[in-house]
Amino acid sequence: MEIGEQITIGRLGQQALHITDPSVDPEHAILRRTGVDTYQIEDCDSTRGVFVFGLRVMRKTVKAQTPILLGTFKTTVEQLLQDIDDIDLADVWGKYDKEKQKWDRYTLWVNSIRMLSPVVTMVLAQVIEQNWLISVAALVAVLLVSMIAGEKVLAKKNIRMAELNAQMQTDYACPHCHKFLGYTPYKVLKEHGYCPACGSPLP
Repeated sequence: MEIGEQITIGRLGQQALHITDPSVDPEHAILRRTGVDTYQIEDCDSTRGVFVFGLRVMRKTVKAQTPILLGTFKTTVEQLLQDIDDIDLADVWGKYDKEKQKWDRYTLWVNSIRMLSPVVTMVLAQVIEQNWLISVAALVAVLLVSMIAGEKVLAKKNIRMAELNAQMQTDYACPHCHKFLGYTPYKVLKEHGYCPACGSPLP
């Protein structure tokens, strides 16, 4: 879509993504492109409404990846405008799995440092022949620093994983019924050959 252009979205809409969900009206809403990554969605007096961040809206400016509910059908502008032939579920799963493994390794590394820090501190204290008071002080200091750093890393991981999981529930969906395919690797789904929700063949 070009800036200033608008389309009707719905079961009989002009969007690239075919919608069959009965909670979506034939002409549910109007989508206008207002900027490089901004769009305005306007409800066409639909039966089940348009929702953004849990609130029913009549007109709202959103970004391409902002989650939108048309009735009970969850989507994004990016999904609505993406042709089914361009959807690469293997790539979606691959990126998710790579990011998840990166955070798992990072967390394991941080936890390993936290567990080894008391041992390293005691060994260093003995090697440099410090007295027991300095050794205890060093041990407490290292433990505190490692605990605080570890908690920050875990909090950052939890936030990132929540973002990734939310994005997956939108992107990792059957191109036919638009149901979330779960956290099953795409290779496994492809071996079965069909969407577990609707039975349609997966691309």
